[in-house]
Amino acid sequence: MTLIFKDLQHDEYERVLLSQDESLGFECITAIHNTNRGPSLGGCRYFSYQTYEDQLTDVLKLSKAMTYKNSLANLDFGGGKATVNAKIPKDQFYELFAQVLKNLDGTYITAGDIGMVDEDLVALKKLSPYVCSTKGSDSGLSTAYGVFNAMIGYEEFQNQQSTLENKKILIKGYGKVGSRLAQFCKQSGARVEIVDFESKKDLIEKDGFVFLKSYQDTNFDQIDIFSPCATGGDLNQEFLNFSKNKKVNCVLGAANNQLAENDIEQKLFEEGITYCPDYCVNAGGVIILALRSSFKEDMEYDEPEAKKKLIGIKDQLKNILLLSQNKNQLNTISSNELAEQGFQ
Repeated sequence: MTLIFKDLQHDEYERVLLSQDESLGFECITAIHNTNRGPSLGGCRYFSYQTYEDQLTDVLKLSKAMTYKNSLANLDFGGGKATVNAKIPKDQFYELFAQVLKNLDGTYITAGDIGMVDEDLVALKKLSPYVCSTKGSDSGLSTAYGVFNAMIGYEEFQNQQSTLENKKILIKGYGKVGSRLAQFCKQSGARVEIVDFESKKDLIEKDGFVFLKSYQDTNFDQIDIFSPCATGGDLNQEFLNFSKNKKVNCVLGAANNQLAENDIEQKLFEEGITYCPDYCVNAGGVIILALRSSFKEDMEYDEPEAKKKLIGIKDQLKNILLLSQNKNQLNTISSNELAEQGFQ
């Protein structure tokens, strides 16, 4: 195995490293966007890209997003990301990617992402120290607790209410985040309905929630918070049509890349729907990974240091909402402004 390293020049990025072993078909691009707050932290995506250009575009976009997310979450980490074109077996990948991490010499700390599960990180950690801890509960629990606190922050800002008592919350996606979020909401007094596939119906109902096949099946006359916790792109024209029939006050959820098109947030704004930027409210996962890397490798979401950071999501969201109110601008613009103040 012989890796060839090549630095690619991209404005605004501190380093973009191409690592290749053409004989094995290994192609890795690691992008370090900004390390002003500390070493870059972000996942490694093991994915079958159609083209080199697709892979490069993906890693540049993702690494920059991690800088903004880590800054807004007040973490002592910058933003980075790695992508590997999934053409080789995982056992060969571990050894090669460990060499990439060694070359970067701690300026990039890797974590899980698409195609990279905990078992992969455990194997990698045997070969490199620059891998996040896999000890403790999965990060979905911390993500859910962070989203729940963001909901409380929204209610405090909008309605001067520090619980979700009697709030009507529609959650899409009953996975490792949505299922935990539903329980946190229920414990705070909310009424919760879940949209997911038919295969989840029995589990959702066993857990005491109303199952829906689609938004249109909701029993709510209006929705206080719609929480997308599945795949990206759920905020689209279909959702806008639905929100006109069922008044939706706020969108606040864990899914990444919720806006299907760039102009969707403007349309939500015009409809009077508060969109809470996903990279602010879903930061609980990276927060727990950062704390396990810098404080305690098996830290849990309910330990004091973690709770302080996760509850901080609530305060940061309120800062965003206040800035948007004062400037009469979209919340994504405000969140970007606040994040940039933290790393420039």
